[in-house]
Amino acid sequence: MASTASASARPIGPIGSSVASDLARFAGLLADQTRTEILCALMDGRAHTGSELARHVGVAPSTTSEHLSKLLDGGVVAVEAQGRHRYWRLADRSTAELLEHLGASASPLGAPAAPAGLRHARTCYDHLAGELAVAIYERMVADGHLVPEDDRVVFGPSGYELLAGIGGDPDAVRAARRPTARACLDWTQRRHHLAGAAGTAFLDALLANDWIRRGTRPRSVMVTERGRVEIRAAFRLG
Repeated sequence: MASTASASARPIGPIGSSVASDLARFAGLLADQTRTEILCALMDGRAHTGSELARHVGVAPSTTSEHLSKLLDGGVVAVEAQGRHRYWRLADRSTAELLEHLGASASPLGAPAAPAGLRHARTCYDHLAGELAVAIYERMVADGHLVPEDDRVVFGPSGYELLAGIGGDPDAVRAARRPTARACLDWTQRRHHLAGAAGTAFLDALLANDWIRRGTRPRSVMVTERGRVEIRAAFRLG
């Protein structure tokens, strides 16, 4: 009996240790508030210079550089050099998704606090988030454009029609080599908004129509006067 227990335990040890080590390393990166603020700024899906990030988080450029180096070593961010500047961004979509889910789970007592502008509308890497995005998602579900099925969400034919109706590109969504639609848990609303290729296409269309505009701070989005009217009509928001 003892030898059987020992044999069954052998493969678990190395695998569990590896996972635990990865989790501990990632948790260590997030344990510093400045690094977390840098990652939150990069959640707008765009690349930023170290100086821009330093101004946003309110620390010295040298300190920001040290934090970015640690995040780069941890595989959480990527960097690209162009001329005299180095541009930093999140490593990939999966990193952004993990950060969004962690944000949604950060406060067990209710939705985490956020500036009013970010709470109403913001970007979540490459798609729209916030109160507006949640309202759009729920209306699309109610109207049958999105069909939740178990642990996934199906983007129906009428969803493509809705996208085309606001000037989006349905063909780009069909051709995308990634999930067409995905329910992303919103970290301030604790409800879902639309991610995936369709989520990106809707964000692009709203920006192209000038219904929304990117704000001056990372992730911030401003709804224009025309956008308030057009978005409400297009998505049948009450």
